Amino acid sequence: MTKFHDRLEQRIEKCGNPVCMGMDPVLKLIPLEGSAEDKIKRFYSDILECCIKRNVQPAVVKPNSAYYERISVQALLVLQELIADYKSAGIPVILDAKRGDIGKSSAAYADAAFDVYKADAVTVSPWMGADSVGPFIREGSDNGAYVLLRTSNKGAHDFQDMDVVRSDDPRDIAKAFYSVADKIMDWDADLGFLGAVVGATHPEELEQITAYCVSKKHEIPFLIPGVSIPGVPGGQGGDAKTVLNAIANGGGKRKFHVLNSSSGLNFAWQRNNTPANFANDCVDALERLADSLR
Repeated sequence: MTKFHDRLEQRIEKCGNPVCMGMDPVLKLIPLEGSAEDKIKRFYSDILECCIKRNVQPAVVKPNSAYYERISVQALLVLQELIADYKSAGIPVILDAKRGDIGKSSAAYADAAFDVYKADAVTVSPWMGADSVGPFIREGSDNGAYVLLRTSNKGAHDFQDMDVVRSDDPRDIAKAFYSVADKIMDWDADLGFLGAVVGATHPEELEQITAYCVSKKHEIPFLIPGVSIPGVPGGQGGDAKTVLNAIANGGGKRKFHVLNSSSGLNFAWQRNNTPANFANDCVDALERLADSLR
């Protein structure tokens, strides 16, 4: 069984880019008629068909379950169908659900992500510790999990920037997210299951986190949300090439990191106000983003 880390590296090599396409439906931006569920299914199915036709594919896709849960129970069935369709096309799927609970509840969440939705990976919260994250590590499988490490939302500093004494030496102080990095590497050991969510908006921190993991001789794959596409609305402002350069400057060697854009790809039709051409505009934006990273 191929480890999740290795699967990522192989997939990025095969498709020629490290782009993660978010799949976060916003109904008012989907230029189709019909029920909410039908619009979502047709929207992402047409984008997939265009990706295949033009031979321009993202390395992975990342549907955020909240955008489907808010619609209806039936929309969750659409999510399941879309995951199956994208996987059938050879595109791995990260279910962005940010799970994490006591052990038996986390086990139920893991079963849902991997056995019901059939996702390849899922995002998880580290807050409740090892027994919360452990059920998402399935030895003997090629699944993976991305642990929230350093996020770029406004409230991130509330806890992630807290100073933590990391040893018996009171001078050994670092930001709390470095303690999370330590735990991710400890939990993963040499299994090749776990990655980390690290925001794109502060490349200098991304470089430091990369260097820290490299110094521990344990590179882990990053899921990096918030990258922007020049000229396309959406994204949180992180330049994709700058992000990759930060990883390289930090000493990262493995090419298994993925850079996520959601609205900037999904709704690229807004740039030219061409709603009838939404699928082709999405793939155009995907191709531009991929080309900018070569």
